[in-house]
Amino acid sequence: MKIKDQKDDFKIKSRWVSVLLVLFILIGCKQNTDHSQSEPSTNTTLVAQDPPTIDEVQEVVAAFNNVMVNPTAELMETLCAEELTYGHSSGHVQDKDEFIDDLVNGPFNFLSLEADDQTIHISGNTAIVRHIFLAKGTNAGEAVDVRIGNMQVYQKGKDGKLRLLARQAYKLPN
Repeated sequence: MKIKDQKDDFKIKSRWVSVLLVLFILIGCKQNTDHSQSEPSTNTTLVAQDPPTIDEVQEVVAAFNNVMVNPTAELMETLCAEELTYGHSSGHVQDKDEFIDDLVNGPFNFLSLEADDQTIHISGNTAIVRHIFLAKGTNAGEAVDVRIGNMQVYQKGKDGKLRLLARQAYKLPN
């Protein structure tokens, strides 16, 4: 009798899983439909504004790189979004507060920094920047040369300012 009850329970659970899966698919399809005929969106992240220009993006990347060499918490606060996720080539990921604290107080000091082979792609209020991150610095007093790939995502806020939202570094082939 127990085996039959278990089979019935499994069938009922399987039906519920199937029903939930169908509902998720339908909800997902509904979200992807064309809303151009519907009422205006109230989503605050879709505020109509001018997209960033290439010049604006180049300026904020240069400012960010300058602050990396001469770090102050105050300047970095203005250049980073509250939601910042900062990924290192080692796989270590930091939020805004951890990144700024590590930059200002950590063992690594940048002496110079260049962004070679930079490309910029703009989509809406977001800019995606890729470059080769070349730096000279010291890590706990030892000289270090850095050559890594880097992708940064900048987002233009309601105030019209670009801020770093995400950064991911990655190791390059030798």
